[in-house]
Amino acid sequence: MHAPSSQLPPVPVLIVGGGLVGLSTALFLAHQGVRSRVIEKHAGTSLHPRARGFHARTVELLRSTCAREEVERAGSVPAGTVVGELVAVTLAGPVHSWKTRTVSTQRTDVSPCPYVFLGQDRMEPILLEAARSQGVEVRFRHELTGFTQDAQGVRATVLDREAGTVSTVHAAYLIGADGVRSPVREALGIALRGRGSFGHNISTLFDADLSPVRREVPLAFAVLTHPELGGVIAATDVKDRWSHATRIDVSREKAEDFTEARWTERLRTVTGIADLEPTLHGTFVWEAAERVAERFGSGRVFLAGDAAHQMPPTGGLGANTGIHDAANLAWKLAAVLNGHAGPALLETYDAERRPVAAATANQAALLALRMAKQALPADAEFVDEDAVTLGYRYGDGPPLPKTFVPTGEPGTRAPHVWLEDRRSILDLFGNGFVLLTGNEAWSDAGRRLAERMPLRVHEVHGWQHAYGVGEGGACLVRPDGMVAARWSEPVRDAEQVLDAELETLLCRAGLGSVRTPPTEPVR
Repeated sequence: MHAPSSQLPPVPVLIVGGGLVGLSTALFLAHQGVRSRVIEKHAGTSLHPRARGFHARTVELLRSTCAREEVERAGSVPAGTVVGELVAVTLAGPVHSWKTRTVSTQRTDVSPCPYVFLGQDRMEPILLEAARSQGVEVRFRHELTGFTQDAQGVRATVLDREAGTVSTVHAAYLIGADGVRSPVREALGIALRGRGSFGHNISTLFDADLSPVRREVPLAFAVLTHPELGGVIAATDVKDRWSHATRIDVSREKAEDFTEARWTERLRTVTGIADLEPTLHGTFVWEAAERVAERFGSGRVFLAGDAAHQMPPTGGLGANTGIHDAANLAWKLAAVLNGHAGPALLETYDAERRPVAAATANQAALLALRMAKQALPADAEFVDEDAVTLGYRYGDGPPLPKTFVPTGEPGTRAPHVWLEDRRSILDLFGNGFVLLTGNEAWSDAGRRLAERMPLRVHEVHGWQHAYGVGEGGACLVRPDGMVAARWSEPVRDAEQVLDAELETLLCRAGLGSVRTPPTEPVR
């Protein structure tokens, strides 16, 4: 038992977990002008790819931060790249099926951002460097050991695993981004719902020259049906680096049973290369499951990412969904902490994100069942990939539409439109509310309101049709790029209309109108 030995400086937001979601949350907060501290019990960022790619919507959200250029540069895939998907006994055959497809990395009519092929082991260091450049404090080998909360904030105890000392830290809010076995969620007593486990798997990351079994295009993914040693082999974004996963019965075996010699022999068999000399980079056990927390928070403590929802890897949706959580929660915390919004705004995090996460987890689970050729539920309904990644909506209606059709309706992602200067309209979002208009009356009203509210006005043209408004209309967009409200034409007393809309959106009843300067990123 460790006794508290010191007190860390207080911080507005304490983030537990320094993975993709924790670092993304810290980065989004920093760009909204809010300091945070990240604690992570491990020694550093992930050593394994785990998540292997990030959809356009995720890259759009990161586009508003200083990580933008490096994410797109590091994960870009040349246009027209063709890859193969194999189903075979081993990589060497016999072959059941071999399909090739062109990697569709960017549709410039839908988004200015590409899909990026970037493993978690490469994405996390990018996010870490970007967060630290904005003044975020990240402490590895630090573990949350307990917390209490009251109306004034959260008091947490943190173990320095290297020094063996325990410190206390006071924060206004705490975020549990601490994974599927989240101690924060367990401490809150929040239960999980869903189909549960699809089984456990064990993975290894290895370097090897697989050219002896190379086909006419690069292999992206292989399902191996070897009767004793089946599993999958997937390419990573590093040349000659692969991941191999197979089922494991955790009641009979553990990771330590998979020695280097055992992996080597196994990889020689499943690749069909008898003299293969792989370089192994570690082993980890993971569970494919569909589980969603009953609540995404309690009081001043919130859950994000795998702590809030677990889903099978089919579709590559889990990490992306977690980063979308981060974007939603960060602007709301910033608005409350900066005095722009009432605390009730934070209740909308659960109301908005939980239905979307549950629907997304259901899609991942259906894909997993279909891939495993298992029976689907009678009410199973697949929706298009774009509907999941770009078309999710908050508020009334189903959280996922069957197909993705950008409309500019409130509660949906603000549509991408190329402006006259070849910027995307999405580049105008990300830091405070934005009023889009081509009408002088709306612009004047917005600028007067911006003197006392966190609002920026952009008088631009050519976007109205995509947003479902007339030439004299206006659209209010949230910091996370979601449409908050729209007006088809000019209205009488636009300033009062805008003020009332923001009053409601930001749950400002009783706060009064406080003149606040524009929010700037933390430096």
